Amino acid sequence: MLSDLQIATLEDEGYLIIDNLFSTDDLWPVQEEFNLLVEHQAQALYQAGRLSDLYQDLPFERRLAEIAAQVPEVVDVAATDALALFSEGRFHKGESLFQFMKHPKILDRVEPVVGSEILCHPSYNVHPRLPGGYTSPHQDAGYYLPDGDQTLIVACLIPLVDTTLDNGCLWVAPGRHQEGVLRHVWAEDGLNLLVEDIPMSERIPVPTTAGSLVMFGSMLPHGSLVNKTKTIRWSMDLRYQAIGAATGRWYVPGFVARSRSNPASETANSQSWAKAVSEVKLQADKFPEWPRNRWPRT
Repeated sequence: MLSDLQIATLEDEGYLIIDNLFSTDDLWPVQEEFNLLVEHQAQALYQAGRLSDLYQDLPFERRLAEIAAQVPEVVDVAATDALALFSEGRFHKGESLFQFMKHPKILDRVEPVVGSEILCHPSYNVHPRLPGGYTSPHQDAGYYLPDGDQTLIVACLIPLVDTTLDNGCLWVAPGRHQEGVLRHVWAEDGLNLLVEDIPMSERIPVPTTAGSLVMFGSMLPHGSLVNKTKTIRWSMDLRYQAIGAATGRWYVPGFVARSRSNPASETANSQSWAKAVSEVKLQADKFPEWPRNRWPRT
């Protein structure tokens, strides 16, 4: 369900914006699941005497910011995300998130690009971007091993709140995806592209409304602006590729999101997904010497 023009835009510019794809009803189950995670963390902190208020009357985009402001030591500063408060937000595998990752509105737009046998890539993120937080400049491929370089891995960024210049919207470097993997270096805020390689003049901000979809490949340089507001910029960062192609992450599996040839092979639920991840991790841990990063930390 992509037009020829949309496919050409994705190929030429490296990214594609589809405005207002998801309705409030589409997003609500995921938001509610995230709300429950925040509630669980708030209750634990409150019972421990570390939080003076549960902030239950605050809206979705404010509550976690207030909790983090009062209990800053539980925030993962290096990632500039509220991951500790969010109960391992990068690794959450709830049923609502799982079902959304298989949403037909996503898969119908990924299929014309990667084919009808679709793997949900093992790299995905839930971003509760805190005030002052940002995403460092990088290519997704920079975080994968070189075996994934020949695979078209499509990121699908879905904001759960409106993203603006003020609250830290995505920026992209159009056209630079055609240059392959650029050099990255490790810093306190993550794995970074160098400023001289992606100058500020090439970083194009991409403000989007809640429920929009931004698609781009793993070679596109991107990041986010700094969140200068007092609210959380919530978004989901999901990725897809063809089943059977290298993922660049041998040590963690994805799951089968769609198979036109064998629907019975599709991963049924979040429990099956979590079980597969645990089993692969158990085996991968037997080989600690095998590389897991293109640029190992020094």
